Amino acid sequence: MFRFSFGPAAIASALLFAPAPTWAAEKLEGYFIAEQECEAYQSKNRFTNPGGITTSIRRAYDMIAINKPGGDYFQIRIDGAPVTNARWVHTSCGVHVVAAETETAPVPPGSNPVQPSPGAESTENLMTLSWQPSFCEIRPNKDECEALNAGNLVHATRQLSVHGLWPQPNGNFYCGVPNSIKQIDKPETWGDLPEVDLSDDLRNALNVAMPGTQSHLDRHEWIKHGTCYRGEGGAEEYYADTLLITDAVNSSTVGRFLQDHIGQTVTADDIRSRFDEALGVGAGEAVQVKCTSDQGRVLIGELWVHLKGTISPTADLGDLMRAASPVSKGCPQGFLDLAGLQ
Repeated sequence: MFRFSFGPAAIASALLFAPAPTWAAEKLEGYFIAEQECEAYQSKNRFTNPGGITTSIRRAYDMIAINKPGGDYFQIRIDGAPVTNARWVHTSCGVHVVAAETETAPVPPGSNPVQPSPGAESTENLMTLSWQPSFCEIRPNKDECEALNAGNLVHATRQLSVHGLWPQPNGNFYCGVPNSIKQIDKPETWGDLPEVDLSDDLRNALNVAMPGTQSHLDRHEWIKHGTCYRGEGGAEEYYADTLLITDAVNSSTVGRFLQDHIGQTVTADDIRSRFDEALGVGAGEAVQVKCTSDQGRVLIGELWVHLKGTISPTADLGDLMRAASPVSKGCPQGFLDLAGLQ
């Protein structure tokens, strides 16, 4: 969770010299087709909604405007709405149709920063950590797997790698993401998704912790899951918090246990016990082991770590795990795979 602090002089200076906003609503013709049930606001800035009006799925509404060119809110007409029938809905709620079977052109992929819809920061999350050698047994043609199996990603053969941080409950996906972007969120077109804007230091750290960045996994995870995390710092905070959890696990006795047992069969009970040892009794009950099959072998594929509470640099991982509801241990045992195709 980011916290920003500015002195009185800085605030006064900013207010004095800040230019007045120049964005103006752009008039649109045609109709808005709702694909979701969404709130229709009188004020999109204050989120006021007299009458609690929502859109109806697959219903067409007269289109009035978009809040700015390439903006994130459509203004539509909802007959019978109290106070005003001109209401604002998020662009992720549906599509703008000018005439039958004609949809407004999508923003070119790779150049459109996605703006998550408003909401509180997620406090129920699932951290999914991958054992990369097992993943690469199944998908050896991935760029990151070719590098790993060639011996070029040694670190990823000895520690857990980032798959993703997933706000819960399951199904909490694509918050504020336009349909034009969702439609290309497929592994073969992840490279066409908007690039995730991160600081250089965080980008470098993520590239190490998440080998899948070579296949643009970071873009997919941000679009599908990160937009629903809703931290104040956007993608920067989402991935910074992801690395906080990943580093805490890898640097603990859990990480050392995995390193010491590469090429051996380990049990879910052993793994959960190491979490208890590292983070306090009860932490292991928040861990579920996921296995994958490879030519008759059962491989440890991922560890799913359930968390409840706000993730921050001052948060205790053990507390976050113990606050989560206990889960089943999952796969009872599996082989901790070596690098290279077996």
